Amino acid sequence: MFGPAYFLSGDSFLKRTAVEDAARQRLAPVFSKWIGREEIKVRNEESPSRLSVSERVALLEEMVPANEEAGQEVLIGRSSGGRVATLFAMRRPVKAVVCFAYPFRHPSSVLEPLRFSHLAHITVPTLIFQGTRDTYGAIDITENYALSPAVTVRFVDTDHDFDLSPSEWDAVAQKVMKFLDTVQRQLPAKGARFDEAFYLRTHPDVAAAIVAGEYVSGEHHFKLKGRRKGRRFRLLADT
Repeated sequence: MFGPAYFLSGDSFLKRTAVEDAARQRLAPVFSKWIGREEIKVRNEESPSRLSVSERVALLEEMVPANEEAGQEVLIGRSSGGRVATLFAMRRPVKAVVCFAYPFRHPSSVLEPLRFSHLAHITVPTLIFQGTRDTYGAIDITENYALSPAVTVRFVDTDHDFDLSPSEWDAVAQKVMKFLDTVQRQLPAKGARFDEAFYLRTHPDVAAAIVAGEYVSGEHHFKLKGRRKGRRFRLLADT
Protein backbone atom coordinates (compact mmCIF):
# COMPACT_ATOMS: atom_id res chain seq x y z
CA MET A 1 0.00 0.00 0.00
CA PHE A 2 1.29 3.41 -0.98
CA GLY A 3 0.40 6.82 0.43
CA PRO A 4 -2.23 9.11 -1.10
CA ALA A 5 -2.34 9.70 -4.86
CA TYR A 6 -3.24 13.07 -6.34
CA PHE A 7 -4.48 13.02 -9.93
CA LEU A 8 -3.92 16.35 -11.69
CA SER A 9 -5.91 16.73 -14.88
CA GLY A 10 -5.06 18.55 -18.07
CA ASP A 11 -6.58 21.85 -19.14
CA SER A 12 -9.44 20.11 -20.96
CA PHE A 13 -10.25 17.64 -18.18
CA LEU A 14 -13.96 18.55 -18.14
CA LYS A 15 -14.30 17.04 -21.61
CA ARG A 16 -11.67 14.32 -21.25
CA THR A 17 -12.08 12.23 -18.13
CA ALA A 18 -11.08 8.90 -19.69
CA VAL A 19 -7.44 9.08 -18.60
CA GLU A 20 -8.23 9.54 -14.92
CA ASP A 21 -11.06 7.02 -15.09
CA ALA A 22 -8.74 4.37 -16.56
CA ALA A 23 -5.91 5.16 -14.14
CA ARG A 24 -8.19 5.25 -11.09
CA GLN A 25 -9.78 1.91 -11.97
CA ARG A 26 -6.40 0.17 -12.16
CA LEU A 27 -4.28 2.04 -9.62
CA ALA A 28 -6.52 3.48 -6.89
CA PRO A 29 -6.67 0.24 -4.85
CA VAL A 30 -2.93 0.38 -4.08
CA PHE A 31 -3.08 3.90 -2.60
CA SER A 32 -4.34 4.88 0.83
CA LYS A 33 -6.51 7.52 -0.86
CA TRP A 34 -7.19 8.79 -4.38
CA ILE A 35 -7.71 12.55 -4.69
CA GLY A 36 -8.94 13.27 -8.21
CA ARG A 37 -10.47 16.01 -10.30
CA GLU A 38 -13.78 16.09 -8.41
CA GLU A 39 -12.12 16.30 -5.00
CA ILE A 40 -9.78 19.06 -6.17
CA LYS A 41 -12.70 20.92 -7.75
CA VAL A 42 -14.56 20.89 -4.43
CA ARG A 43 -11.58 22.52 -2.72
CA ASN A 44 -11.57 25.37 -5.24
CA GLU A 45 -14.45 27.57 -6.38
CA GLU A 46 -13.13 27.67 -9.93
CA SER A 47 -12.30 24.75 -12.16
CA PRO A 48 -8.55 24.05 -11.87
CA SER A 49 -8.39 24.14 -15.67
CA ARG A 50 -9.13 27.89 -15.54
CA LEU A 51 -6.14 28.57 -13.32
CA SER A 52 -2.57 29.16 -14.45
CA VAL A 53 0.03 26.47 -13.82
CA SER A 54 1.54 28.49 -10.97
CA GLU A 55 -1.91 28.98 -9.42
CA ARG A 56 -2.54 25.24 -9.64
CA VAL A 57 0.79 24.54 -7.92
CA ALA A 58 -0.23 26.95 -5.14
CA LEU A 59 -3.62 25.20 -4.83
CA LEU A 60 -1.86 21.85 -4.51
CA GLU A 61 0.41 23.26 -1.81
CA GLU A 62 -2.70 24.13 0.17
CA MET A 63 -4.13 20.64 -0.26
CA VAL A 64 -1.06 18.51 0.44
CA PRO A 65 -0.23 18.36 4.17
CA ALA A 66 3.12 19.88 5.16
CA ASN A 67 3.83 17.90 8.32
CA GLU A 68 6.10 15.12 9.51
CA GLU A 69 4.19 12.62 7.35
CA ALA A 70 4.75 14.67 4.19
CA GLY A 71 6.66 13.10 1.35
CA GLN A 72 4.56 9.96 0.94
CA GLU A 73 2.33 11.36 -1.80
CA VAL A 74 2.40 10.15 -5.40
CA LEU A 75 1.43 12.80 -7.95
CA ILE A 76 -0.13 11.63 -11.22
CA GLY A 77 -0.51 14.27 -13.91
CA ARG A 78 -2.08 14.28 -17.34
CA SER A 79 -0.77 16.91 -19.82
CA SER A 80 -0.53 20.26 -17.96
CA GLY A 81 -1.23 18.33 -14.77
CA GLY A 82 2.21 16.81 -15.31
CA ARG A 83 3.71 20.28 -15.27
CA VAL A 84 1.94 21.01 -11.99
CA ALA A 85 3.11 17.71 -10.50
CA THR A 86 6.77 18.10 -11.46
CA LEU A 87 6.93 21.76 -10.41
CA PHE A 88 5.40 20.87 -7.05
CA ALA A 89 7.97 18.09 -6.65
CA MET A 90 10.73 20.66 -7.10
CA ARG A 91 9.39 22.58 -4.09
CA ARG A 92 8.01 19.97 -1.71
CA PRO A 93 8.95 16.35 -0.96
CA VAL A 94 6.82 13.65 -2.59
CA LYS A 95 7.49 9.95 -3.10
CA ALA A 96 7.12 9.87 -6.88
CA VAL A 97 5.60 11.52 -9.94
CA VAL A 98 3.86 9.82 -12.88
CA CYS A 99 3.00 11.82 -16.02
CA PHE A 100 0.78 10.94 -18.96
CA ALA A 101 1.35 12.99 -22.17
CA TYR A 102 3.67 15.64 -20.75
CA PRO A 103 3.34 18.95 -22.71
CA PHE A 104 6.98 19.65 -23.57
CA ARG A 105 5.99 22.16 -26.25
CA HIS A 106 2.84 23.69 -27.69
CA PRO A 107 2.48 22.60 -31.32
CA SER A 108 1.58 26.12 -32.49
CA SER A 109 4.06 28.09 -30.39
CA VAL A 110 7.78 28.67 -29.94
CA LEU A 111 9.71 26.71 -27.34
CA GLU A 112 8.87 27.75 -23.78
CA PRO A 113 11.66 26.69 -21.39
CA LEU A 114 9.32 27.11 -18.41
CA ARG A 115 7.54 23.99 -19.62
CA PHE A 116 10.53 21.68 -19.36
CA SER A 117 13.73 23.27 -17.98
CA HIS A 118 13.10 22.06 -14.42
CA LEU A 119 13.03 18.44 -15.62
CA ALA A 120 16.81 18.59 -15.97
CA HIS A 121 17.12 19.13 -12.21
CA ILE A 122 14.26 17.19 -10.65
CA THR A 123 15.39 14.64 -8.05
CA VAL A 124 12.07 12.96 -7.27
CA PRO A 125 11.65 9.64 -9.14
CA THR A 126 9.54 10.55 -12.18
CA LEU A 127 7.97 8.30 -14.80
CA ILE A 128 6.69 9.87 -18.03
CA PHE A 129 4.47 8.00 -20.49
CA GLN A 130 4.61 9.76 -23.85
CA GLY A 131 2.79 9.02 -27.08
CA THR A 132 4.88 8.37 -30.17
CA ARG A 133 2.50 10.65 -32.09
CA ASP A 134 2.08 13.35 -29.44
CA THR A 135 2.30 16.82 -31.01
CA TYR A 136 3.33 18.21 -27.61
CA GLY A 137 6.47 16.06 -27.67
CA ALA A 138 6.90 12.62 -29.20
CA ILE A 139 9.71 10.11 -29.76
CA ASP A 140 12.26 12.94 -30.00
CA ILE A 141 11.91 14.20 -26.43
CA THR A 142 14.83 12.21 -25.03
CA GLU A 143 17.10 13.84 -27.62
CA ASN A 144 15.71 17.38 -27.60
CA TYR A 145 15.20 17.98 -23.88
CA ALA A 146 17.60 17.63 -20.96
CA LEU A 147 16.15 15.21 -18.44
CA SER A 148 17.44 14.40 -14.97
CA PRO A 149 18.64 10.85 -14.26
CA ALA A 150 15.62 10.64 -11.96
CA VAL A 151 13.31 10.81 -15.01
CA THR A 152 12.31 7.65 -16.88
CA VAL A 153 10.43 7.86 -20.20
CA ARG A 154 8.22 5.11 -21.61
CA PHE A 155 6.67 5.48 -25.06
CA VAL A 156 3.22 4.26 -26.04
CA ASP A 157 1.52 4.19 -29.43
CA THR A 158 -0.87 7.12 -29.06
CA ASP A 159 -1.19 10.90 -29.43
CA HIS A 160 -1.75 13.67 -26.87
CA ASP A 161 -5.30 12.48 -26.15
CA PHE A 162 -3.71 9.36 -24.63
CA ASP A 163 -6.56 7.22 -25.92
CA LEU A 164 -5.57 3.62 -25.10
CA SER A 165 -7.37 0.30 -25.30
CA PRO A 166 -8.13 -1.54 -22.04
CA SER A 167 -5.25 -3.95 -22.64
CA GLU A 168 -2.87 -1.05 -23.33
CA TRP A 169 -3.98 0.60 -20.10
CA ASP A 170 -3.36 -2.67 -18.27
CA ALA A 171 0.22 -2.67 -19.58
CA VAL A 172 0.71 0.97 -18.54
CA ALA A 173 -0.64 0.23 -15.06
CA GLN A 174 1.77 -2.68 -14.69
CA LYS A 175 4.69 -0.40 -15.57
CA VAL A 176 3.48 2.18 -13.04
CA MET A 177 3.28 -0.48 -10.33
CA LYS A 178 6.77 -1.78 -11.12
CA PHE A 179 8.10 1.78 -10.97
CA LEU A 180 6.41 2.47 -7.63
CA ASP A 181 7.64 -0.82 -6.19
CA THR A 182 11.19 0.17 -7.13
CA VAL A 183 10.73 3.57 -5.48
CA GLN A 184 9.25 1.93 -2.40
CA ARG A 185 12.32 -0.29 -2.09
CA GLN A 186 14.39 2.87 -2.51
CA LEU A 187 16.55 1.38 -5.21
CA PRO A 188 18.64 3.80 -7.26
CA ALA A 189 17.34 4.62 -10.71
CA LYS A 190 18.83 2.54 -13.51
CA GLY A 191 21.82 4.30 -15.01
CA ALA A 192 22.15 6.66 -12.05
CA ARG A 193 24.07 6.78 -8.78
CA PHE A 194 23.65 8.71 -5.57
CA ASP A 195 25.58 12.01 -5.39
CA GLU A 196 27.24 11.52 -2.02
CA ALA A 197 29.23 14.77 -2.08
CA PHE A 198 26.16 16.88 -2.89
CA TYR A 199 24.14 15.25 -0.11
CA LEU A 200 26.80 15.83 2.53
CA ARG A 201 27.39 19.43 1.43
CA THR A 202 23.67 20.10 1.58
CA HIS A 203 23.18 18.39 4.96
CA PRO A 204 26.22 19.00 7.21
CA ASP A 205 24.39 17.39 10.13
CA VAL A 206 24.46 14.10 8.22
CA ALA A 207 28.20 14.46 7.64
CA ALA A 208 28.66 14.98 11.38
CA ALA A 209 26.52 11.92 12.12
CA ILE A 210 28.70 9.81 9.80
CA VAL A 211 31.82 10.96 11.63
CA ALA A 212 30.12 9.99 14.88
CA GLY A 213 29.51 6.51 13.48
CA GLU A 214 25.72 6.78 13.28
CA TYR A 215 25.60 6.12 9.52
CA VAL A 216 27.91 4.50 6.99
CA SER A 217 27.32 7.12 4.29
CA GLY A 218 24.99 9.85 3.10
CA GLU A 219 23.15 7.32 0.96
CA HIS A 220 22.73 5.10 4.03
CA HIS A 221 21.12 8.01 5.90
CA PHE A 222 18.93 8.87 2.91
CA LYS A 223 17.54 5.34 2.65
CA LEU A 224 16.83 5.13 6.38
CA LYS A 225 15.48 8.63 7.04
CA GLY A 226 16.26 11.15 4.34
CA ARG A 227 13.63 10.24 1.75
CA ARG A 228 10.85 10.05 4.33
CA LYS A 229 11.77 13.46 5.72
CA GLY A 230 12.14 15.06 2.28
CA ARG A 231 15.91 15.59 2.42
CA ARG A 232 17.24 17.12 -0.78
CA PHE A 233 19.41 14.78 -2.89
CA ARG A 234 20.74 14.41 -6.41
CA LEU A 235 21.48 11.53 -8.79
CA LEU A 236 24.41 11.30 -11.17
CA ALA A 237 24.30 9.54 -14.52
CA ASP A 238 26.76 6.69 -14.87
CA THR A 239 29.50 7.32 -17.43
